[in-house]
Amino acid sequence: MKILYFQSHMNIKRHLRTIKEEILPATMNSYSIVFFLNNKFFAIGMIFLSFFNFYAGLSGLIAILTAVLIANSMGFDKIQLRKGLYSFNALLIGLGMGTFFDPGIVYFSLLFLAVLLTLILSVTLGGWLGKYGLPYLSIPFVIGFWLIVLPSSTFENLGLTQRNIYWINEAYSVGGSNLVTFLQFVDTLTINKLADTYLRSLSSIFFQNNLLSGLLISVLLLISSRIAFSLSIIGFLTAYFFASFTGSATAGFSYYNIGANYIMTALAVGGFFVIPSKKSYLWTVLLVPLTSVVLLFMTKLFGGIQLPVFSLPFSVVVIYFTYFLMLRKNPTGMILTPIQNYSPESNLYSYNSNKIRLSQLLYYPLKLPFWGEWIVSQGHDGQYTHKGEWNKAFDFMLLDEEMKSFTGKGTLCENYHCYNKPVLAPADGVVEEIIDEIEDNEIGKSDMVNNWGNTIIIKHLPGLYTQLSHLRKGSFKVAKGDHVKCGDIVANCGNSGRSPQPHLHFQVQSSPKPGSKTISYPFSYYLVSSHNGQKLFSFTDPAEGEIISGVHSNNLLKQAFDLSPGTILKFSYKDVNGAEQTEGWEAFTDAYNYSYLYCGATKSSAYYVNDGNMLYFTTYYGSKKSLLYYFYLTVFKVLLGHYENLEISDQIPLNTLPNRNGMIWIHDFIAPFTNRVKANYSMTQIESEDPYHPQSLILASKIDLSVFGKIRNECSGTILLNNNRIEKFTFSRNKIKIEATCASI
Repeated sequence: MKILYFQSHMNIKRHLRTIKEEILPATMNSYSIVFFLNNKFFAIGMIFLSFFNFYAGLSGLIAILTAVLIANSMGFDKIQLRKGLYSFNALLIGLGMGTFFDPGIVYFSLLFLAVLLTLILSVTLGGWLGKYGLPYLSIPFVIGFWLIVLPSSTFENLGLTQRNIYWINEAYSVGGSNLVTFLQFVDTLTINKLADTYLRSLSSIFFQNNLLSGLLISVLLLISSRIAFSLSIIGFLTAYFFASFTGSATAGFSYYNIGANYIMTALAVGGFFVIPSKKSYLWTVLLVPLTSVVLLFMTKLFGGIQLPVFSLPFSVVVIYFTYFLMLRKNPTGMILTPIQNYSPESNLYSYNSNKIRLSQLLYYPLKLPFWGEWIVSQGHDGQYTHKGEWNKAFDFMLLDEEMKSFTGKGTLCENYHCYNKPVLAPADGVVEEIIDEIEDNEIGKSDMVNNWGNTIIIKHLPGLYTQLSHLRKGSFKVAKGDHVKCGDIVANCGNSGRSPQPHLHFQVQSSPKPGSKTISYPFSYYLVSSHNGQKLFSFTDPAEGEIISGVHSNNLLKQAFDLSPGTILKFSYKDVNGAEQTEGWEAFTDAYNYSYLYCGATKSSAYYVNDGNMLYFTTYYGSKKSLLYYFYLTVFKVLLGHYENLEISDQIPLNTLPNRNGMIWIHDFIAPFTNRVKANYSMTQIESEDPYHPQSLILASKIDLSVFGKIRNECSGTILLNNNRIEKFTFSRNKIKIEATCASI
């Protein structure tokens, strides 16, 4: 009996966990994803107003639960399930059928079949279009509804409803005379014609036609996304004036067409599939009239067989336009959303913060091929060489404190500081070619026959090779075909080939032949020294005349911030009320192999990248009262090399900060056009007992807000590293003072 009780108890816990982690998020997101959002507040509001038409709202909820339960039991992708992508078309089916048909046994049987068909179409269309990175939008709903509407006259036991005509009766059955009085009052308000049409068009997306629903949706949209709200108005106004201009208002200017086609086109193109910008807004203004033309065409085409086109024009235009953007050879201006956050603001601010970081993911990291500080004696498009097809190359030399490259008179190769110094592999790879038969030149003379001199070519990836030239004969430490690791010594610097004095020539090319055409390819991380100290650069090209050195990771920093999957961190602290708290996090990787820290207590996640030289956070989801949130702000970007007083900087996505006095909301309206509010992050290593091999280290970080050019401090923090771990961190912002001590075993 105890075993049966235990099994039953475990089954109940498993089912409750499934409801909490799978069914409930999928249900909520099904309502908000219709407007291209994943927002709980918005979803709750949409659930509420969907029941203004009670049977439509009930049918929509039943349809969602049916689709979610089937998809979950069939083992489809949990991530897409939770986002509502498998079930939002089922919601539209439920709302549509609940609006046009009377409930009954036949009705609910057909509703189940329609939902099943919609789910099958969502999964299969998603699999087909997903291969090309394209959405299926509301096509499953349109096809599913067609298959019910077209043969509906033959279903004798399925009756068309009169509730839309006598909607007052239904409102009375739901909320009595008080609700009826209130709805009549709102619906008969005398307001501007444009505003009335806009609000009713918003309500029509959920198959309604009343001012209250439209007003609630507009308020929900404004609170959830200022960019989406502004786009809905732009989409509406563009459609309105285009219809007036062409005289097509009587043909296709219904509330539903405006809401489900024109406004939805604006939301999709202006701020969801494309990063919000001036050009995305411009294309919205262009595509809404195009959607109108497509709608009028489809209305004529399908009108003969009495099929309403619903939101099919919107789906077709957006899918084709998205594919159109994907086919560009050199994408500029209109940037397709690289990581979908289901919020125009999050998409925009995260992209602005991460665009340099995301570009880094396009490059295989190459390090400088030497130790210490060298000068770029000749860069791209050099004064003497590096011309034409070979213009993307570098020459490096070693200088002394007097900025001289040699000692004495400099008449011998041995007089030059860089001569015979180790040359390093810039990245892992295979030695593709070695030339090792050319003697060093006398100073001032060049070998014009053997232009590159002694050379090594290393293959790092297909189509990615590095060439290091003018090396010393007989100094090679590797042979052709050898595997090399980043930082391995491959040879020594020499003076062979077209080289009047010892230096190291470096270039990146796409073929293994010595002296191939060069390509522009950045170094991953390097430091530039000047009289003001050192400055960190990442994934860019050093300029001629700059004194540069490589970045080397430090064991203390590497170990402390080693957040490999399975790592558990636990901190004890006092919350804002002075109560003792403990919060733990675990490192995971998601289905797309992105790493993140997860706090089970607050259901919060902080995504990060660790490339061996730098750890930086990319996105935060969850409670802004979680200790993980304060850690995210404090440790937003950390250099894993030890360089005291070196400041590293970055920008934090603005939407992750608290919205003080509505400032960020106000900025949201202009953010696609101009960035006037920035959150600037900086970190400095301020203290260690041993500058070369520290056992403990203090890092200090801060975030300053730049508001229309005025700088003000937002928050600050410190991190104490000791015994190869994070021992303590502090966070301070106004009245919030947090001191968290590591409690991990």
